Amino acid sequence: MSNAPALLEHDWYGRGIPTNVRVGRDVYIDTAYGFAPFRSQQEPGLLLGDASGAYDRTTFVVGPQGTVAVGDYTVLNGTYLVAYERIAIGAHCLLAWGSVLTDTWIGAGATTAARRALLQAAAADPGRHPGPLGPPRPVTLADNVWVGFDSVVLPGVTLGRGAIVGCKTIVTRDVAPYEIVVGDPMRVVRRLDADDTREARERAFRECSHP
Repeated sequence: MSNAPALLEHDWYGRGIPTNVRVGRDVYIDTAYGFAPFRSQQEPGLLLGDASGAYDRTTFVVGPQGTVAVGDYTVLNGTYLVAYERIAIGAHCLLAWGSVLTDTWIGAGATTAARRALLQAAAADPGRHPGPLGPPRPVTLADNVWVGFDSVVLPGVTLGRGAIVGCKTIVTRDVAPYEIVVGDPMRVVRRLDADDTREARERAFRECSHP
């Protein structure tokens, strides 16, 4: 088996997809350029589920110890995923353009000395890669989550099943299943009915199957 990166047909970027990326059936990746900052040494470093897609220069900023898992039928549209430990995204999710999920953050509380040390370490790295400032905290999205454009999901956050994040929202804490959150500071504006359960799907199939 070859250890060479897998090249995408007609891709303008010639470095290919890293060998520790596992891709399911019918996955779409528009360009391998999104893997330019992918440095995971884990096996696998990234899982893309069946029929998922990475569109419009979705970027995987993954550190040496980081991993990312993306569920079946999930769409990443111009999304930035920053993982120094782990980001897990469920099935049937939609992440709109400009959205960011990150398990590490240089917050306002970081001291000048800590920031200087981070920059000095990056300067000493041949690849000029800055590391995390403080321990990463995993980010988790359950199934059927929608994240609106230009939203940011911060470290340690879990988005429950069916949650919706409005555009330009800064998500600083967990969001319960089927909640709709917006704004900065984030607030809950509505809670949806759980209409995507197995029972609800089976009922819909029964109703649609009758003339």
